[in-house]
Amino acid sequence: MTKLILCLFCMATSGGAWGLPPWTDGTLSFSKPKLLATLPWSRGFSQGVPRKGAEWMVVDSQGRFWLESDQEFDLYAPDGKYLRTITPLEKRGDDYGFYAMEALQDGRIELLERMESPLEQLGKDNFELRSKPGARLVVLKADGRVERDQMEVDPLEPHSDYYIENGGVYSIHDDGTYTQLDSVGPSSKDGAFVNFATIAHDRELWEEHMKTLPVFHSEDRITRDSQGKPRVEKNAKYFLMGRLWVEGTAPLAERTGKIYYKIICDSPAGFYDAVFVENTVHRAFALVDLIAPDKDLDAVHNHTLFVDPKGNLFEGVVQKGGYKIYEWKILQ
Repeated sequence: MTKLILCLFCMATSGGAWGLPPWTDGTLSFSKPKLLATLPWSRGFSQGVPRKGAEWMVVDSQGRFWLESDQEFDLYAPDGKYLRTITPLEKRGDDYGFYAMEALQDGRIELLERMESPLEQLGKDNFELRSKPGARLVVLKADGRVERDQMEVDPLEPHSDYYIENGGVYSIHDDGTYTQLDSVGPSSKDGAFVNFATIAHDRELWEEHMKTLPVFHSEDRITRDSQGKPRVEKNAKYFLMGRLWVEGTAPLAERTGKIYYKIICDSPAGFYDAVFVENTVHRAFALVDLIAPDKDLDAVHNHTLFVDPKGNLFEGVVQKGGYKIYEWKILQ
């Protein structure tokens, strides 16, 4: 294990759903969304995606779709044909979801399950007495059988955030330092992971960093008081790559120096989801507008997102005709 002590990240570096092409800057750009498959909804005991939608999705090296819901995985062929249901995890009452899922080049699937809830993470008083630190690493073979099932705990800061990226298992501390705890397969070294660890694990820190990027700017807004006098609101509106930016919601992945971050934007039609991508190595950016789900289906999970080892972005989205899988290929 190697612990890197980092300074605060202060780099000066810093779609498809609305009919607008993806923004390109430098060499970072994405293709238009391509519909890969439409998966049927389950009805009664019929096979298909649960009506509430899927919680997580993984696209493996064979192009198969692994859709997770309630700790079960439904496996589909690249053409959308249902293959089988896999239940590799023992269902327990202390399950709080996952930190991340990753597809390895050799066909295996890497899962990192949470051992504590966000509420427990926020409750610092008697913290160690009320929650179980660490994360559960599960590695599945290509056929869904469990190859490894073990706990990963940072001995220095057990209540760190935990991530898996490019086969490595990391713990990220509050100050942005990190420790590589383990690796799946050959030892993996991602020199650019430092960029992800320093900012992406903390939403407020990431948003402050984003305001330094050349593709981000703010505008004032003029309003009038009850007497009709104009009043200037400083930095009332923020724009990211020309889109009206609302907030960042969560990091999605890091791939070879590119950070994928889920965000919310605004438009005349209302709020919509997007993914902002920053290439921290080559100073390039992209913004991918996700497909709008059909709201009247009343699904709990409207989107699932996944980034493969090459950096291609996949989305599963709730639609009336079924659960649709789209892909945005990264163009170099």
